[in-house]
Amino acid sequence: MGNSVMGVRYWFGAVALGLSLGLAGCADDEPAQTFPPADYSYLSQLHLNVATINIQDEAVPSPGSLSSKAPTPPDQALKQMANQRLVASGQQGQATFIIKQAYISSEGENAISGALDVQLNIADAGNLHTGYIHARISRKLDTGTKSATSRASLYALTNQMMQDMNVELEFQVRKKLMSWMTDAVGNPLVDGGVKQQALDGPGSTASAAPAKPVTQDVPAAVTNTPSVAAPVQSSIPDAIFPTGAGDDSTAPVTAAPKQKSPPAGVLQLPSNGKASDSAG
Repeated sequence: MGNSVMGVRYWFGAVALGLSLGLAGCADDEPAQTFPPADYSYLSQLHLNVATINIQDEAVPSPGSLSSKAPTPPDQALKQMANQRLVASGQQGQATFIIKQAYISSEGENAISGALDVQLNIADAGNLHTGYIHARISRKLDTGTKSATSRASLYALTNQMMQDMNVELEFQVRKKLMSWMTDAVGNPLVDGGVKQQALDGPGSTASAAPAKPVTQDVPAAVTNTPSVAAPVQSSIPDAIFPTGAGDDSTAPVTAAPKQKSPPAGVLQLPSNGKASDSAG
């Protein structure tokens, strides 16, 4: 009887332990949650003047690394980035994209950190002209109350690191490998831009840009026409027309009229009636 009781207790204990481990595993794995695969096709492509691009994974897994538990391991995300963003647009030469480091590790109960390190080597067919860039980033994620080792946390950190690496890789390529870059059809870039080319279709006439209007300082016109002085009106009233001309003419007066009054002493005032009567 005692053995039976001990067996039952052991069985219940094993079941309880199994359930607890299963729940913990579900909390970390989050099987009900889906994670989109890595995709960087929406970013601008980096066209290189080489015929082939090789990808080499030289990253050595570190002890205790969590990379393999991530929905998309960091090294797989780097390979996807290289396949989608680096394009061989030349006729000869080769480029080699080397993954030197890609890991995620625990930083305690509620934090994880990671780092990505890549190198891009370029050489022509004769290995005479070469170039390379080195890009490295690191990140830390504080998960707060969430599990740091859950798939969701590992997925979030991987995405953050890849955002940083996409920016850093393009910056280094455009800074140090501009002479190796081309446009989509293989034309070398000049000062970061495509060589000038006609944008009009075949057979069309390119329309000239409208000429910018030119303004000139035109001096004010100078004429030799003598100015006509305004007529001057005499301050002495006319004896016949004291208020001016006798008609309704509005013609301007060109000269002051001469005084038409007779000399003094010629006109005499008539005598009044009283003087005449006394004289008769």
